[in-house]
Amino acid sequence: MNFLDWLGSFFVYRSPKEGEGFKRFLSTLSAKKLRALAGTTTHYSKKKLVELYFKKQCQPQNSK
Repeated sequence: MNFLDWLGSFFVYRSPKEGEGFKRFLSTLSAKKLRALAGTTTHYSKKKLVELYFKKQCQPQNSK
């Protein structure tokens, strides 16, 4: 790898991994909206609310 390739590699756009973009979007929402999405009324940090939302989405739904 020559010097210019190495230097230019810092300016190359890399797409976020799957789910990272959505997590970043969720963190811009208000805590009130995140609590509703996560299905809780307890006060948590935004980071924790986003984690709760993804846990809720990953759980299999019981269909009866």
